[in-house]
Amino acid sequence: MQKKMLAACTAFCALAALMVGCTDVSGNGDSQTPVNMTAETTASEEAAETQPAETETAAEDTETIDTTAAGETADTTETTAAVTAEAAASQGTVGDTGMTESEWVAQAQQMYEKAAQTYYTYLCSSSGFTYDTEDTIADDYVRITSCDTLEDAEAPYYAVFAKSAHASDFDGMLEMSEDKLYGRMGDRGADISYVSSAVTALTASTSSQLTFAVTSSYEDPEDGSASTKEDTFTLVLEDGSWRVGQFTMPY
Repeated sequence: MQKKMLAACTAFCALAALMVGCTDVSGNGDSQTPVNMTAETTASEEAAETQPAETETAAEDTETIDTTAAGETADTTETTAAVTAEAAASQGTVGDTGMTESEWVAQAQQMYEKAAQTYYTYLCSSSGFTYDTEDTIADDYVRITSCDTLEDAEAPYYAVFAKSAHASDFDGMLEMSEDKLYGRMGDRGADISYVSSAVTALTASTSSQLTFAVTSSYEDPEDGSASTKEDTFTLVLEDGSWRVGQFTMPY
């Protein structure tokens, strides 16, 4: 009878222990270690809640980095564009020519040198044409064999010089006679003290004329003394092309 009551008591105690979260129930009445099921549940719930929060925070940080990087890239692009625009503005084109002032100075230098060479060839020497010295007419005109007409003879010259500004340059030098072209031969030589010329600046501009300053340098061959001369050089728009207007032969 006592054994049945002891067994029933033990069973009851085991059931009670399970209900309160007991981890160890001994049939011989040893000590019991309670487990706080509520604390474990709360800890699990907190861990579950913390994990999404940490994930969201990481995602937000990533978005912030991406946004910042994109913003920095955009800022860099805008800054570069601004600097480029500012540089272009500081070197604005001259009128509607599509060229900057510095580009025009460089272009004028080339055209000035070409003008000097062309002027010397056609107006200061006989090297512009070939001649038949056996065929002459009055006033020392000699038959030109490399061209047949005045227009042909003048064409290379007026490809450089504006005819509107230099229409009289060949006066007294070319003449047609009996459908043949004649010219005067003559070489005047050059200024041996001449050193060089430099187009230094664009000083004025309109839609049809550009004005430049030119400095020519000279050195006396005897004593080596140096000197300079200032001149004005212009380019004029003629028949859709820029040609030499005002020009002073430097040598």
